Amino acid sequence: MIDKAFLEEYLNTPTPTGSEHSGMMLLGKRIKEKTGVEVSIDVHGNLHAVYDAGAKTTVMLEGHGDEIGYIVEYVDSNGFVFFQPLGGVSAPASTAERVRIYTKKGIVNGVFGLRPPHLMSADERKSAADNLKKMPCDIGASSKAEALEMVEIGDVAIVDSGFRPLMKTRFSARALDDRIGSFAMMEAFIKLVTSETKPKVNLHYVSSVAEEIGLVGGRLASFNVAPQIGISCDVAFASDANPEDAKVIGELGLGKGVALARGPIYHEGLRELFKTAAEEKGIPYQVRAVAKGAGNNGWSLKTEHGGAAVVQLGIPLRYMHSPVEVADFIDVESTIDLTVAAVQMLSDETVLLPEQP
Repeated sequence: MIDKAFLEEYLNTPTPTGSEHSGMMLLGKRIKEKTGVEVSIDVHGNLHAVYDAGAKTTVMLEGHGDEIGYIVEYVDSNGFVFFQPLGGVSAPASTAERVRIYTKKGIVNGVFGLRPPHLMSADERKSAADNLKKMPCDIGASSKAEALEMVEIGDVAIVDSGFRPLMKTRFSARALDDRIGSFAMMEAFIKLVTSETKPKVNLHYVSSVAEEIGLVGGRLASFNVAPQIGISCDVAFASDANPEDAKVIGELGLGKGVALARGPIYHEGLRELFKTAAEEKGIPYQVRAVAKGAGNNGWSLKTEHGGAAVVQLGIPLRYMHSPVEVADFIDVESTIDLTVAAVQMLSDETVLLPEQP
């Protein structure tokens, strides 16, 4: 069963790109408490936990631990704060939201002020929230000097939105992309290490940093670990909230299980192994087509240091890159269970090379 209290604490912890340390500390302490395995945080901020089976094959379990957010760029003469986005921030999704700015002096609360519609023309209403440059953050200051007493250029911020249970097995939070994937891979690592059926391969769990600004942590970790097999877990677009989306991203729904990616950058033999594990264990799963290098760390594992054979797992997600992302515990559990079942099937004898001439 998923430890929902821990997951809620983790999801409510701020981890904007470049400032992921508090989240990494939570994950690291949990791994040490549950397994006794030593963990470390490298110079870049990536969290590492290693189980050495004395094998030739190393499997890297990865999910990125950062979230989209904001960075303070400018404070105007009236004390209003303006941001640049950290990652793929949608300006309309930020409209009239509450904000928390993390400073050396503590948390500074603010709001994205929105001009009243009564004072806007029809054209202004259409574009009022299409750009962060048009969205001043009001922290209550009366002047630039007063604001800068609390806020510095380069401070980071997030929308003040947290975990919320929904009906049945569904829940909402900001930044499920991709802390839910990082959580799932951590839980799989813990289960594998503490299971009576110990892994026959070396396991290296990584919660990586700065994925949202260019796969930075995943690339660095993939190069340093140099695994033979990479299992990357990220969120995947659910199309069930808008059926038209299925024509663009495929048919993928909440509560139907983890999504196995199929496409030219993913290892077909390993995908078949995961499919077999799911069917033998009765684990629900879905299949999604990915036609090219995706914007997640599966690409990092594929391309760094000679390249690992990669499996990409996707946890279906609605409203991605908004403060109210929605997922389903059924899919999180299937992701954990499938990872455990498939890794237990791996060994040094697992064939990764195609048929040779």
